[in-house]
Amino acid sequence: MTTAPDGTIVHHVGITVSDIDASARFYGRLLGGDLFGPYRRCGPRIDAVTGHRGVVVEQMFVTATNGRTMVELLSYTGGPETVIEPDNSHVGAVHIAVTVDDIDAALNRLRSQGVSALSDPIEASPPLTGCRVVYVLDPDRVRVELVELPR
Repeated sequence: MTTAPDGTIVHHVGITVSDIDASARFYGRLLGGDLFGPYRRCGPRIDAVTGHRGVVVEQMFVTATNGRTMVELLSYTGGPETVIEPDNSHVGAVHIAVTVDDIDAALNRLRSQGVSALSDPIEASPPLTGCRVVYVLDPDRVRVELVELPR
């Protein structure tokens, strides 16, 4: 394994969404931090960075309570209309893993808000031995893994 330069961390995770307000509510309730935006981005710089001419991007950021984790939500107008199936079995699909203090309480809270879970929590295997995990679905069916660390 090669070594990354000192200070290399994941800055944020970006998710393209169909309804930025619904996704902001979901991730805001899940992460409990601050929301920044919406920001409207368009023009030559956005055309260049996205690779799509004439696209308009609405953007919001949601932080976790500790402020160290950030999710970027993006909604495109004028870009391709393709909607991917975000099931984790599809190549290119991604998921986010979020630590929670009490997975049962977090799951009950989310279910009471209409959030679907793929199962009940399970005991994880190596290298996450001692953790309990479960996937919930965001408004676009992107998998979000809840992880309860060993006590």
